[in-house]
Formats: sequence, C-alpha cells, structure tokens
Amino acid sequence: MASEGQRTGAGQWLRLHSPNVRICHWINVIACTYLLLSGIHIFLDFPELYWGHTGYQGHPAIFKLSDWGLSWDEAGELGNRMWGRNYHFTFAWVFLINGLVYAGWNLARGHFRRNMLPGRDELTAAHLGAEVREHLRWPRRSQESTHRYGTLQKLSYLLLIFVYVPLMFLTGIAQSPGITAAAPWLLDMFGGRQTARSLHTFGTVLFVLFVVVHLLEVAAAGLVNRVRSMITGNLRVPEGEA
Repeated sequence: MASEGQRTGAGQWLRLHSPNVRICHWINVIACTYLLLSGIHIFLDFPELYWGHTGYQGHPAIFKLSDWGLSWDEAGELGNRMWGRNYHFTFAWVFLINGLVYAGWNLARGHFRRNMLPGRDELTAAHLGAEVREHLRWPRRSQESTHRYGTLQKLSYLLLIFVYVPLMFLTGIAQSPGITAAAPWLLDMFGGRQTARSLHTFGTVLFVLFVVVHLLEVAAAGLVNRVRSMITGNLRVPEGEA
C-alpha cells in the first residue's frame, strides 16, 4: 500500500500499487470472469446439488434449478455448454499460478505482514463496530483520501487469499475422478464428490457477493481515482492528506 510507494508532485499523487499487484489484479479479473462463465455452463449441465458421494440416485437434492421456475431444457437454451469444462480447467490454472506469484512475491516483500495483518487494537469490538458503521454510510465523507487498508478489508482479503482460494481449489479438483483416483483423501476430506461440488457452487455464490461489495466499496472510495490507481499505480490524494 502507500507505505511502499513514494509521493510525486506537491503531495497530490501517491504511489499506491506495485506493478506486481496491478498485473496480478487484472489477470485475476480475466481469469475469474472466465471461471464464473464456464462454471455456470458446467452447472447448467446438471443443475442440481446433492450432499454425499452420489446424486440423482434416489437421494433428495439440496437444490434444484427447477424449483426456481427454470427447467433443465430452458437452462440449456442459455448457451452452448460444450466449452465449459475446458475453459474452466484452463483458467483455474491461470488463476492458481497467478495467485501463487502474487502471494509469494508479497510474502517475500513483507507486504502482508506490514500492511494486512490487523493490530490487536483493530480487533476490538468498538473499533470493528465503528468500521462497520463507516462502511454502511453512503456517501462516505473522506474515502478519496483513504490509502490504507481498513480492518475489515484486511480480514476479508486475508480470508480470501489464505482460506477461500485454497478451499475452492480443493473442492474443484475433488470433483475430478482422475485426481481423486490418485488422491482419494480428497473425497474423504469433503465427504464425497457431490459434497465437494455443492461447496464449490456455494463458494462461487459467496465470491460473486464479495465482488459486488468490492465494486460498491470502490465506487464509494472514488471510482475513477481507484481504477486509475490500479492501472497506473498512482492515487490522487487531496493536498495535505498524503
């Protein structure tokens, strides 16, 4: 974040994002877009969710698309599903390799330790409550000048990078018969291939919600300024607040 950069000009521009962060961010945008679209196509090939090792063999579904008024045939009309698995597999590896580069680079540089680990005083109920109230306020009063992670941002990004992404990767490969034949412990870990598929689907819904909140936060903090900073690395900060 800002502590790693340098100010340029008369205190109006702040070097915010390193090239590594910017490049990895936009690769993730592309990869996640393809993962989401191809994942929808894969799901529509069998738009039901089950719990356990098997599904559609006398076991009740925990979710059926038909229960929401969309039939199996109508789902197929939303688009060609044949390309889904190939694209999903390809961009899953793009996302994973990109994530490893991002995490490895920033761990080595101490970025997570310096900028993303919350301090003890940040984890108090009073501080967290104040942050929640600030995030719920619209419009924000001073978001254009905010160039440090808030506590809620720190916690959400750490959970996303070190908990959510590994779980999504594991639940994804646990659906592959070829991989589980070599690593049967994956099925034991999640209690069955259908459970892994359901968790993977629920995780995707959570990710979509995360992206929606993320975009709202970017808009609240100054859409043009924030997008520009993720392209050029420079954030415009009001005079005297850099």
